[in-house]
Amino acid sequence: MARIALVGASSRVSAFVSVLRRSEKLKGLHEFVALFDIDQGKMKGFCQKFDLQLPCFTDFDAMCDAVKPELVIVTTMDATHAEYVIRAMDRKIAVVSEKPLCINAEQCRKIRDARSRNPEVFAVTSHNARYGPLTVKLKSMLDEGVIGRVLRMEYSELLDRRHGTSYFRRWNSRRACSNGLELHKSCHHFDKMNFLLDSRAAEVTAMGALSYHGQKNPHKYEGVRCHECRYKDVCPDFFEYDKELFTSDAIYTPDLCIWSSDIDIEDDYAGVIRFENGVICSYSVCAHAQYEGEIIQIEGETGRIEARSVYFRDIREKGSVHDTDIITQQTLTLCRFGKGTAETVEIPRGEGSHGGADENIFTRLFSVPPDPALPTLEDGIQAVLIGAAMVESLKTGKTVKVQEQL
Repeated sequence: MARIALVGASSRVSAFVSVLRRSEKLKGLHEFVALFDIDQGKMKGFCQKFDLQLPCFTDFDAMCDAVKPELVIVTTMDATHAEYVIRAMDRKIAVVSEKPLCINAEQCRKIRDARSRNPEVFAVTSHNARYGPLTVKLKSMLDEGVIGRVLRMEYSELLDRRHGTSYFRRWNSRRACSNGLELHKSCHHFDKMNFLLDSRAAEVTAMGALSYHGQKNPHKYEGVRCHECRYKDVCPDFFEYDKELFTSDAIYTPDLCIWSSDIDIEDDYAGVIRFENGVICSYSVCAHAQYEGEIIQIEGETGRIEARSVYFRDIREKGSVHDTDIITQQTLTLCRFGKGTAETVEIPRGEGSHGGADENIFTRLFSVPPDPALPTLEDGIQAVLIGAAMVESLKTGKTVKVQEQL
């Protein structure tokens, strides 16, 4: 039975805990032995919410010395992922990092160095998005050559004013903590692109803006956090955070003011990515859209695949933004020149968070032995490099050579 230490009492680690607890396939294979976070209040709330009796630590090395974990799951703030991944590997402890693996090219270099020092240590990135039913189907169609050689891709992500705005209530909205949604959110998409195209990005050109959140919006309530803001009774965007997980004595609560002048990331950005295999991809994200959705269009020599997922929901709705029952429409069509009609392709239905992607990856990840085809540290690095190149291009207005960042 593998001894697992949870590094980061975050809402994201909840998915790991939930799957490991309920999965019949994984029952009895693992045990949780410790929880680490710099915030005692968060650890208290986490243990209460999930009914866990775990020793809690605010010192990573002290935790490792005390409980001797065989595996750590890293779900801390994005900017600190690299630190704990490297420290675990240097201790010869297996490690699973939540995406993004890290937030810039410098951290990528340090992780590569740690991998070279510890080639025998099991270390992977939890890029769950490639395990969603739609992505799995797209990959099989491309590998089977259904549309021939891929020539170009178009990828658009729309985040509605519940999901998109959630990032601006949290540490994600501070560049130093996340390096922007280009890393935190888009690494999902960049890993999927690399996976679907079986290639790496060569160069990136991008533009972006903070269009809706921060001081660009007319609401100037001058609050810091919703729960302590004097305008909470009149602000239309007042947010009640999860007080089970983030207790009253927690240092951090995910209800930062979405109109804060401290917000320094983009909520709207687009770019063009050229891959090493010659495929050109146009890519965009809007984090203040009227509805949630994803559009992927892949043009090949003998056909075109169009995939579209649409979600509609009440902005005041409580619960996970990733529940499968909120999918309003999901379509996959295959188009061929001269046919006159589009062929509808059936998409398998997933169960659980992220459309079933979490269940799919965690089952493979925590099986004994784990699936050897899991996303590697290098896969995680390649996703980060695209995001970092996009941020650099936004800043300089220049095209960035992706692989030359290292």
